[in-house]
Amino acid sequence: MISLASLPEKLHEQVLRAMWPGEEPVLVARPVPTIVNRVSQPYIFFLVFAIFFVSLLVFCSGFAALPFLALFIALPVGGIWRTYWQMQRTVYIITERRALVVRATGRKDWQTLSWPLTAGLVKERVLRADGSGDLILGYESSRDAEGGTTIVPQGFFNLPELRRVEQILMDIAPVPRG
Repeated sequence: MISLASLPEKLHEQVLRAMWPGEEPVLVARPVPTIVNRVSQPYIFFLVFAIFFVSLLVFCSGFAALPFLALFIALPVGGIWRTYWQMQRTVYIITERRALVVRATGRKDWQTLSWPLTAGLVKERVLRADGSGDLILGYESSRDAEGGTTIVPQGFFNLPELRRVEQILMDIAPVPRG
């Protein structure tokens, strides 16, 4: 994993703001930025579809549809770039009291998510063949105007050493007494 001092200046500043006075990090980790992940997969599908559709349009219209090419390609590429950008500006911290996610949500906007270290903190684990993976620590739900519910997993995503991070969480979290 990495040290707190090795973070980029803005990210380091936000992490220090998110931590309580006297709180020391036990672990500091960052996600591995990847182009293809669960968020970018719909964009990649759309990109392939858009290239096919625009190629068909250009062929049929005699190149009059070239402006659509830029639009249909810019949308999915922009979504993939934003996901990559956000992953580069995300840090995961485990202290002796809680687990934190600090991430940029815009150029000057930051979001901090926090979970107290309790038994059963990890709701779900996704382990990949290379040892990386995701730790789901909670879920956020929201309702749209039509009454539909969207549930978004929250936690540590694209961790390079998933088992190590999970073991640290289990070692620090209090053991339930039954």
